[in-house]
Amino acid sequence: MKKLIAVMAPLTLVLSACTTMGTSGTGTEPQSATQQLGTAAVKIAINAKCTTEINNVPAWQAATKIMTATQKQNIQSEICGCVSEKVPESVTAVDLATAALDPTARATIVSNVVSKTINACVQEAVR
Repeated sequence: MKKLIAVMAPLTLVLSACTTMGTSGTGTEPQSATQQLGTAAVKIAINAKCTTEINNVPAWQAATKIMTATQKQNIQSEICGCVSEKVPESVTAVDLATAALDPTARATIVSNVVSKTINACVQEAVR
């Protein structure tokens, strides 16, 4: 999984740099290239952080003992996908631009987004 993230992160950043239009959360303004890079970097980091956070929760560990590896992966992907999709709702355009340039700020932003949204996404996945 970590190798996949290590390979996909640069590819995603390069491909997202080629895109010129996006949304900054409101759906009406274009994102700058820096904001797009920030969004891609934050989403990748959020997915990794989310996976780590879920795997450290005792309730998750207990619940997954009766699941197959595929079931566990599917639910985990659904939850962490939800968390990363909530990035535009949880992060400002300035934060995204900062995340593209500053790894320390990116780590802080990621931590905040995951802690704010993971419970809501777990509840959505359980429904």
